[in-house]
Amino acid sequence: MKNSYFIILLTLLVFPDITFGQFVKEKKITKGESFTGVQYMNVQVSHESSGDFIPADIRVNGLNTRKQTIFNQVVDTTFEINNYRLYTISCVEKGYMYYNEKFWPSEDQVHLQQVKLRPLATGLSTDVRDISFLGDQTAIYYKSKPTLAEIKEFLDLNPSVKIAVVGHVNGPDKRKSSKFYQKASEARAMAVIDYLIDLGVDELRLEAQGRGSTQMLFPDPKTDWQNEANRRVEILITGI
Repeated sequence: MKNSYFIILLTLLVFPDITFGQFVKEKKITKGESFTGVQYMNVQVSHESSGDFIPADIRVNGLNTRKQTIFNQVVDTTFEINNYRLYTISCVEKGYMYYNEKFWPSEDQVHLQQVKLRPLATGLSTDVRDISFLGDQTAIYYKSKPTLAEIKEFLDLNPSVKIAVVGHVNGPDKRKSSKFYQKASEARAMAVIDYLIDLGVDELRLEAQGRGSTQMLFPDPKTDWQNEANRRVEILITGI
């Protein structure tokens, strides 16, 4: 227990000017005994299978409302966060699958976020929820651009990798057909590919796929968060 307090104290001395992200109303507070004081996030980066620590740069969205926070060559670090706020942690490391996770921290005093990096292999996939679109359109929302730049960086670091960009949409609406949803998901995947090509990615390394509304994470969405999760973009490795 003493070691945990030492880590937290050291973190506050190293990062005295940490700022916080914007409050997200969809977070539900449990009625049990949840921690309501100052909260911390402990991030550990490791190999998914062996568990060995891997020094890697991690990017955190949510600590600063205006820009991404980058921690260089992290294996185990702790920093202060605000309760009930939404965070995204991403990691681009040569030889490993792109890591991107969007989440609310647990309600413990120290939330443990384990970044488990997966060695590149055909068939690996990851959801990328920080790519969003303007309403029901295919125009990419400007806040998605840093994440798209990370995907471009991932492809630059691993020049033999080919990917499929897989689009998912929210539904179903009985007034719209499954064919409509399929086309909409393909169009959004293509919009991402067009953007990556504009950034300089070889189009021969990219493929657009759509899943329509057939793989919604929340089949009966109740909140904006669930609707957003259903509209996710997925990255699938098709060749290495």
